[in-house]
Amino acid sequence: MNQGKSHVLSTNSAPGSYLMAAYGEGIYLYDDKGKCYLDAIGGTHVISIGHGVAEIADAIAQQARQVCFVHKAQFTSQPQEDLADFVAEMAPTGMDAVGFVTGGSTGNEMAFQLATLYHQLRGKSRKYKIISRWHSYHGHTIATLGMSGSRFVRGNLPPFDLLNFPHIQAPHCYQCPLNLAYPNCQLACANELAKIIEQEGADTIAAFMAEPIIGGAGSAIVPPPGYYEKIREICDFYDILFISEEIITGFGRTGKNFGIQHWEAIPDIITATKGLSSGYAPIGAVIFHQKMRETFAAATKKSPLSLFTYSGHPISCAAALAVQKYIAKHNLIEKCAVMGEYLKNELAKLALREPLIGDVRGKGLLLGLEFVQNRDTHQPFPRSLHIAENIMKIGLENGLILRARFGTGVGVDGDHLLLSPPFIITESQCDELVSKLELTIKQVKQSLNLLCQ
Repeated sequence: MNQGKSHVLSTNSAPGSYLMAAYGEGIYLYDDKGKCYLDAIGGTHVISIGHGVAEIADAIAQQARQVCFVHKAQFTSQPQEDLADFVAEMAPTGMDAVGFVTGGSTGNEMAFQLATLYHQLRGKSRKYKIISRWHSYHGHTIATLGMSGSRFVRGNLPPFDLLNFPHIQAPHCYQCPLNLAYPNCQLACANELAKIIEQEGADTIAAFMAEPIIGGAGSAIVPPPGYYEKIREICDFYDILFISEEIITGFGRTGKNFGIQHWEAIPDIITATKGLSSGYAPIGAVIFHQKMRETFAAATKKSPLSLFTYSGHPISCAAALAVQKYIAKHNLIEKCAVMGEYLKNELAKLALREPLIGDVRGKGLLLGLEFVQNRDTHQPFPRSLHIAENIMKIGLENGLILRARFGTGVGVDGDHLLLSPPFIITESQCDELVSKLELTIKQVKQSLNLLCQ
C-alpha cells in the first residue's frame, strides 16, 4: 500500500510503501500478492498462539452477540470477572487485584497513577517520581515516555519530559556501562538504585519500574543472578514500590507465567499486555499486590482504579480468556520454555559460524542477538552503518520478519535484534528461522563489506 495514497496516518519513519497483510496461518503471514513471511517477532512480541485459531474467533463472536460494551461505573461483565480470576491465579503470591487496560502505554500509565495514589492515601503525597533505567522503553504517553531510557525514543522527547524522571544504568553485563564484570561487581548496577534514591530524596520516589528482561530497547538483556532480589531489598528499605514492567515478558513469553518469576522477588505491581490476548483483541492487565488493594479499600475517599473508557471491554476480555485457556490446555508456556532453549542453542551454533554475532541471550522465546565488529573486545559497529536496520530490511525481502534496535551500554553505537516467535513454533520452523537469518546476515555483510573479528 502506497503511503501517499492512504488516509491512514503513517507510523513508518522511512517513506515508501507498506506491505498489505492478507491473512495469517500459525506463525506465518501472507501479503496480498501471496508471499509468505515467517513472523520471528510475533508481530511485535504479541502473538503466542498463532493466527486463525477458530475457538478464539468463536469466543469473540459469542460475546459480541451478547454484550459489546458496558460502562465500568455501573456494570461489570462475566468475561471480565472470569479473566481477572484467571490472571490472579497465574500471578505471584499475594498479587490478587487486577485492572484491565488497552495496551502497554496505558498499562504503565495506570501503574504510575496507582503508585502515586497508594502513597497519597498513606499521607505521603510528595512521592510521585518513577525511577527507571537507561536502555528501556515504557510507552508513548507523556509519563511513560519520561520513564523510558531508550535513546531511540528520547531523541524526540523534549519538551515533553515534564516529569523529569530519574534513571539508573541497565544491567547489561555484555556491555557493562559501569565497566565492571559479574560477580566481582557485587551488583553495582542494582546498588545504583539506592544511590539515586538518596540523591533525589526517598520522600519524592513512588516506585522503581523495570522490565525483568529488557525487551524492546535492549533485545533480551537478562540481569545477573541476585539482581532483582537486591532491587526488592532496596525498594523495601526506602518504602518505594517495585513495578515489574512485563508488557513483553508477561503471560508466558519467557517460559514462566511472568518474567520476574525467574528471580525470588515479588513485585508490588505487574503490567502485562502484549501476550494476554495473543493479538486477537487490544487488552492488557495491571496486577497489584494485596497490600495496595487493602490501602485502596480502606481509603475514605474512593478513587476509580480503572482509568480508561475501554478498560475491561467485554469482547476483549472474552478473547483474552479464551486465549489463556487455550495456552493452558495445550501447555504452551512449558512448550515456550522448551522451544526457546532449542532456538537459543541453534542461534548459539549460528554465532560460532558467524563472527558478526557477539552475544546470544534471553529466556524462553524472548531471545536477542547483539552484533559486534570485535568479539574479544565487544566493540560495536558505529551507528552510521545501521547494521540492525539493514538486517531487518533484507530479512523482510527474504520472508523473515525481524525487529531491529540500536545502542549498547550508555551509547548509541551498536546493533541488536529481538526474536519473539509464537509459542507454537516447531523445531523445523526454528531451523527455517535460523537458516533465513544466516542468509540475511551474509547478504548484509556482503553489501556493506563488513569485516569482523
